[in-house]
Amino acid sequence: MTSLRARLHVTPLRQAAIALVFASLCTFVQHAELFEESTTVRAGKAAPVTLRLPPGYFRITMLRNEYHYLPASNAGCPDMVPIGSTVEPGSECAGLVAAFESNRRPFEKSRIIASFVMFLLIGLLLSRYMGRDGMGRARWVRTQLAVFGVLLSVAVLCKALLLLTSLPFEVLPVAVLPLLVSMVIGRRLSFGVALASAFVVASLVNFDVRAMFIFIVAGVFSAIAGEPHRPRLSDLFIASIRISFIILLAVVLTTLLFAGTLDIYEDLMDHVNPSASIWLAGLFSGLGSGVLAMLLLPVFGMMVGQASRNQLVDLMDLDHPLLRRLRERAPSTWEHSRAMANLGEAAANAISANAMLVRVGAYFHDMGKVLRPDFFIENQGGANPHDGMEPIESARTIFNHVVEGVRLLRREGVPEDVVAFAYSHHGTSLIDFFWQKHLTEHPEHPADETAFRYPGQVPASRETGVLMLADAVEAAA
Repeated sequence: MTSLRARLHVTPLRQAAIALVFASLCTFVQHAELFEESTTVRAGKAAPVTLRLPPGYFRITMLRNEYHYLPASNAGCPDMVPIGSTVEPGSECAGLVAAFESNRRPFEKSRIIASFVMFLLIGLLLSRYMGRDGMGRARWVRTQLAVFGVLLSVAVLCKALLLLTSLPFEVLPVAVLPLLVSMVIGRRLSFGVALASAFVVASLVNFDVRAMFIFIVAGVFSAIAGEPHRPRLSDLFIASIRISFIILLAVVLTTLLFAGTLDIYEDLMDHVNPSASIWLAGLFSGLGSGVLAMLLLPVFGMMVGQASRNQLVDLMDLDHPLLRRLRERAPSTWEHSRAMANLGEAAANAISANAMLVRVGAYFHDMGKVLRPDFFIENQGGANPHDGMEPIESARTIFNHVVEGVRLLRREGVPEDVVAFAYSHHGTSLIDFFWQKHLTEHPEHPADETAFRYPGQVPASRETGVLMLADAVEAAA
């Protein structure tokens, strides 16, 4: 049975290890600029990085430093000091910037610990959510490493945009990972990933409530917009356009909620500069997420072990060497596989599963029968070789088509997504015929029932589950 295990499933210990590494790296990314003294913004010198002050910081800082807060007094000190700009020494803005920098440098250990614990909880919750029964490939360590790796990469990209540009935070491509997960793995997982992405990216802008709302809306809608198991560029482009308009709507709503008023014409005229326009930033956030998803789609699919569309198309070619071999050596098994393919494909379409993968899996699931085709009833034209064998030997011969089929497929380089159908289409079911025959012939020496169970694994995805049911229905029919 161990030869059939190709994928490591998550365990509580592995979940904890993944979450610890994730929390450590996220904490570093969030406070990256604080580890280097040269990134401190000082009055009279060009800002080495963009400094973004938290919303409401002006009023709080002024009160604590006995400033008299007047709206007009803040006109020359925006909530952002762009990289390369200079704050005039002695100005009120210089005092605010100095107060903010001195408040966070050197960083307090309590803040670092709080951030670490927060990211650790996010990592544990997301990993636990991915490891639930029925989550398919999300339960594999390989998939979890891929998802957390891309999430960290998005966080690094967003941090770089915040530090090295003066673009508004609305431009951050927070929808990239939920969109990828929705199209490659499924929408169910994508909703959890969307919430985790929103929290991680919002931590980079001091958990601004407005930013959090926009990020959650963008992430959740991207989970809906992505078409599962249809990773085509045209679908990604259409999804990115929809996400752009949803983000734009979220920007309008949050502006009305927090500012209380909105003059669309005046705001559009004031925000024709792409580097300052929250409108353009919202549009580019969706489009940028779509473009990044297009670039990362083949890489992400490879990271999670997904068979690409081109690979499936090649495997559907009836002149494939393995299929030709099956057709020649076990023609009845081949007809059985084709019938399963038609039945399974229709069922997969009905539940929005990956129908193409089910068809290919049906073609290859019984490939192990080419080694000894006459031991399977559909290929027998005369005497049954099992009549002269012990039941336990017959069972081992039947089991062998699963084990050897898996080895043959892997040796020929067939994607693991397809190999999964070979070791899961019988799961761990019992060959009841030979088990009952053994009990009848050897009542005084009953064998362990496990000796008559298939050495496979239960289906871990909807696609492999569909094929198991199709196999049983077609065989019974």
